[in-house]
Amino acid sequence: MYNTILQIVFRVVIPIVLLSFIVREVIDILKDEGRWPWSWFEKRNKKVEDFAYDITCSQATFDLLKADERFLGLLTLARVVNALRFCQMPAIDSKNVSGPAGVRSRINSFLFASSVLYEGFRTIDELGVHFKTLDSYRNGFGVLLKDKAVQVLRQSSLRRMRNKFVFHFDRDVVKEAFDRFQLPAYKFASGIGKASGAMYFALADEAVMNYLLQPAENEPDESVRTRYEKIIQDTTQLMVRFTDSAERLMEEVMDDMGFTLSTSP
Repeated sequence: MYNTILQIVFRVVIPIVLLSFIVREVIDILKDEGRWPWSWFEKRNKKVEDFAYDITCSQATFDLLKADERFLGLLTLARVVNALRFCQMPAIDSKNVSGPAGVRSRINSFLFASSVLYEGFRTIDELGVHFKTLDSYRNGFGVLLKDKAVQVLRQSSLRRMRNKFVFHFDRDVVKEAFDRFQLPAYKFASGIGKASGAMYFALADEAVMNYLLQPAENEPDESVRTRYEKIIQDTTQLMVRFTDSAERLMEEVMDDMGFTLSTSP
């Protein structure tokens, strides 16, 4: 292939597709009507943008909950959502960053967020025993778990990213990636200026992207770009559905567990 995979994919797809979906997930989805905790504000006739808020419980309530498997499961889910949103932020922060450092941030933001999403579904698989009778679970995570397209995505690209080159760094990934690997120049690293943080080891990410996409021999650049664009679209849309389902479940369960909303101007 005469263009590198990073050139094909990230010069075109990331700014247009990944950023648009992730920015919408982080900002717009939290403002949509009816999502927790915004519904709690609506019940109290408060505008969310005017208040800082906390969702808390008393010491007595916490003492009862800290051994409750349902509550422990929700905390694990909350940790997943925290990690997912953290991994999404570099893509947003690098929106206007050009050069090697910007590419590094965008590609790794997506790879790490996708891997956290894979782990999130493993968490959800275990939560059903506690929440499968609730409408919020059945209409949220229950639907996702039964979705054939979601099942395929989990067991293909998400699993591949998580297990082979994000949460683990397997040497066989590079070896396999090099089976069909031809670049006009093999740039081990690139950078701008003297700052070490501006240096990007591009060849390493070229290899793992080649491993993920597994381009066929003589496959056109447009075909590679289209396939990866679909992975990005499907994955980021699934992130939206996952966090939405998590918030809907929390809305129903946390209220019943004795948590209350407090605000300050």
